[in-house]
Amino acid sequence: METQWAKDFGALCTGAQINYQGTGSGAGITAIESGTADFAGSDVTMAAADQTKANTACGGTALTVPVTSGGIAVTYNLSGVTSLKLSAATVAGIFDGKITKWNDPAIAADNSGATLPATTISVFYRNDSSGSTSVFTSFLKADAPSDWTLGASKTITFFGGAQGAKGSAGVAAGVKQTAGGVTYVETSFAKAQSLPTASIKGVGTAYVDATDATVSAAIGEGFSVTGTGSDLAGSMAYEKMMTGYPISTVSYAIVCSKYKDAAKGGLVKAYLSYAVGKGQAAAAGLGFAPLPTDLAAKAGASISAIS
Repeated sequence: METQWAKDFGALCTGAQINYQGTGSGAGITAIESGTADFAGSDVTMAAADQTKANTACGGTALTVPVTSGGIAVTYNLSGVTSLKLSAATVAGIFDGKITKWNDPAIAADNSGATLPATTISVFYRNDSSGSTSVFTSFLKADAPSDWTLGASKTITFFGGAQGAKGSAGVAAGVKQTAGGVTYVETSFAKAQSLPTASIKGVGTAYVDATDATVSAAIGEGFSVTGTGSDLAGSMAYEKMMTGYPISTVSYAIVCSKYKDAAKGGLVKAYLSYAVGKGQAAAAGLGFAPLPTDLAAKAGASISAIS
């Protein structure tokens, strides 16, 4: 999403160059707090210690502002299976290594009448510090508390047979190349690899596909702002998301409220104003979802205060 915004903004603003690197939320937060990036993208908010470092690097308050939203898909490579339903408890069983075959009774129970092969499940996970990992494991901790025992964090120690890969592109490529492979990844990366995605059942009664409409519905149900003033850091209450896609999240830009270089601050402000304004129209086509209108308006107001 950010790559497309950078391209589009560059075409609209002659001379502006946005160099965006998709390095993962952990690396993005490290970059902003060390002063090596002018802004960072993240699927998670900063811990208190990171906020302090970012404030120091900015010489003022660092702000966390939602800029888009999206689903974390459970994507798989299973010959002959193009439609798959998975409950939160079943997903937990797969990713903690308790469910090892695709025709396991738990998966079969979620997919009544379907023919499932006895293929071995190969789990891929992010081995870098990842907002996607944090979102995915936070969902499991909230919606399958008796089945998921590995906690929720940007970095998780998965079971011994799981295979680590760097970045969203890495885990998606791993699944693409492995019969029986499965991973969690932003829907845009599953789409880029032409991989199918499972319908997921959280605390609601239905299995839900990840679409721009269902992600937006989930954000409306589960997201709340916990920051103050222009800071719009928030949290997702997965246990309250009854009808939308249950593994949904907002993605943030982490920025300085006041830049030491005023000209650079002006460009950051203009770019992010575009992102939460006209740039939202590009979301659905790239596997993301536009922010709910009220949240986009709040984000625009926060960005307008950047100097």
